[in-house]
Amino acid sequence: MRKPALLAIALTAAAGIAGAALWTRPPMPEPPPADEGDGKNEADALAASNGLASRSGASLSLRLKSGETLALTDRIACGDLPCPKELATRYRYRGWDPAHGGFLLQIAGPNAEQMILPYGEEDPILVDVRHAQIADRPFPMPLPPPAVATDESLGEWLTDIAGGRSQSEAPLIGASQGKVKRQGPVLSLQLADGRRFDLTDDLACGQVSCPPQIFRSFDYAGRSPDRRFDVIEVRWDEASAALLVDTRSGAVTLMLGVPKFSPDGKRAVASVTDLEWSAPRRLEVWSLGGTAPGLEFSLSAKDEDDTVYQVKNWDDGDHLRLQRGAWASTQRSDVMLVHDAEGWHMEGGDGAN
Repeated sequence: MRKPALLAIALTAAAGIAGAALWTRPPMPEPPPADEGDGKNEADALAASNGLASRSGASLSLRLKSGETLALTDRIACGDLPCPKELATRYRYRGWDPAHGGFLLQIAGPNAEQMILPYGEEDPILVDVRHAQIADRPFPMPLPPPAVATDESLGEWLTDIAGGRSQSEAPLIGASQGKVKRQGPVLSLQLADGRRFDLTDDLACGQVSCPPQIFRSFDYAGRSPDRRFDVIEVRWDEASAALLVDTRSGAVTLMLGVPKFSPDGKRAVASVTDLEWSAPRRLEVWSLGGTAPGLEFSLSAKDEDDTVYQVKNWDDGDHLRLQRGAWASTQRSDVMLVHDAEGWHMEGGDGAN
């Protein structure tokens, strides 16, 4: 069974959390009728699937050629709050596609699109229907293969993830004074008004690891100096970003990576250091003094070629030390990002223009 590349980032140690059952997404409310957008009725497509596809509440199950079941679960509610638009996702089965030899899915989320789940010997992967390979001849819908038991290595792999993550999370969760909890795949934040904001990993999808396109984990990364914001690191197949969660409202701000806060807590900076993620910006400075975080300064990716910025430290709220260089190079130059009456501008590391 393929394990997405996230595991190589930092999650290797074993721990006392065992069993794939711990990583099953909690029950979700029944989804709205599956008739969104294109006039097709999911129920009809499921009925015609020869038992290859089925739905239980918010979970869509697809039988793979191996006999294992891939379960894709809608992300609609995040605890007591609706999931933010950056995370909300719904999966709808649209039938068997003989031209591509796989399941046709409609995925509604930040980037609504039609995807093919090929039916073959390889590990499950979702392919944009516009780029999916067309078969030499029509591939008729197969009969469901016999069901098989879950590979024990899936539970072992998830246990390893739990252990590696616990080493970094446990001290930060302990410092939250009971406001943050971890239970298996669920990271739960308590807001100021008592509501819960929950984020559930997309690591195991039924009997297999989730396809790389939807593979996600949510790791707690601490709080801002004024304790107004919780920071969540979002990891996926080969990259990561961060969520800044307002502990008063539950509002979420997506950032390039785990931010570094200025000493006075009024600003935060984040950067992209790995170009595996085609982020729209390479560097961003956020103002945290208003009712909601505001983007105060940024460097667009299209203007930076392969240049990346590594955040070193804040001298104060107006002076930020960085290192700048080509992504594939080990050579970096020291620069200073300075805020003054004219706004933000870059200077040499020694303070000279």
